[in-house]
Amino acid sequence: MTAKILVTLVWIAVLIGVNKLLAGTDWAQYVATFVLAGAYALLIDKVNKHTVRDGQN
Repeated sequence: MTAKILVTLVWIAVLIGVNKLLAGTDWAQYVATFVLAGAYALLIDKVNKHTVRDGQN
């Protein structure tokens, strides 16, 4: 559970940073958000499989 929280907090910081960096271009923000959301989903899935394999919740 702690790993998911840490991954989520880091992902939020990255997403905010990327959106601020791309502040002038709406389409680039949409693309970056979409790509980062996919990466986040894959990462959370990997973290979830790791915690289930270790017998943690």
